Amino acid sequence: MSDSSESPVSIQDKSAVVPRLHLSRRGLCVCLVLMVAAGLSVYAMFPERVGGPPLPVVVELGKGAMPTADGAGKLLTEVIVLTNLTDHPIPRFSIEINDQYLLIRDAPLAANERLELPQRVFTDKRSSHRFNPVKYPVEAVTLTGQLPSGARGVTRFLFEDGEITGTH
Repeated sequence: MSDSSESPVSIQDKSAVVPRLHLSRRGLCVCLVLMVAAGLSVYAMFPERVGGPPLPVVVELGKGAMPTADGAGKLLTEVIVLTNLTDHPIPRFSIEINDQYLLIRDAPLAANERLELPQRVFTDKRSSHRFNPVKYPVEAVTLTGQLPSGARGVTRFLFEDGEITGTH
């Protein structure tokens, strides 16, 4: 053997030996899906926390005469009355009762419009069950819509025995 100070195994390329972390396409896709799912689940659990500026709409609960299904007459039923307080329409308008029953309105809420909706037209977010105002009292109404600035406006009204007890 020779007396050289070199070891019998010489390292030609140090980067080939050093372990490095690599993120594959599959790993990247999984990470992105998990981040989106986490964000959506936080939003689903706390929708009132992910709000915006208040929506200039007033809500009242009461009874109103609504046309029957066959159009032959009118029936007195529980209603939600919404009034747009602004001089501009509110598009992308949705109404939610008790954080469970939802109505998404295709048409914008027109400027200064007063809209009466029967409470029975609201459907459960997770099924097709209708809201039953006799069985379940209205405890909260959450309104969302697009403001003229493009921001999403959110207002939540709290009710007790049909009377407003607070807004958020």
